Amino acid sequence: MRKLAAVTTATLLIPAAAHADTGGPDLLGSLAQMVGSLILVIGIILILYYLAGRLMKMPQGNAAGYIRVVETKHLAPKKSLMLVEVGGEYLLLSNSGEGVSLIKQVEMLEEIEVVEERSAAALIPARLKKKLETLAGGLPRKEAPLGQLGKSGGFA
Repeated sequence: MRKLAAVTTATLLIPAAAHADTGGPDLLGSLAQMVGSLILVIGIILILYYLAGRLMKMPQGNAAGYIRVVETKHLAPKKSLMLVEVGGEYLLLSNSGEGVSLIKQVEMLEEIEVVEERSAAALIPARLKKKLETLAGGLPRKEAPLGQLGKSGGFA
């Protein structure tokens, strides 16, 4: 902290010494004053950021609490379904702009049907996939060495 104060003081006093020698504005003095002011402003911002982080910390609750959000599905902007576990019971909640409301209390875990989400490759129908593979297999594979480019920029 003392180094920062010493550097800031030195950079603010250098322009004063430059003005005393020449009697007029000096480019080097103005540059030093600008850099000193910049260092001072950045230092104040960093100090305020540190203090805000220390003073604004919320107390952390119990990590192994009794309420757990199992899954959330967003349906539209500001509308979603949430499956929440509270003390061993599962609740299906609706979350919207007006508030949160209970849809159903799920009694057993077996009632929850887990649906696997398909990847993008699984969305392609099998017939189309076969057709693409046969088309790709029928294309001639011509591999030219890297150094043999034609005049037009393509492979020779």
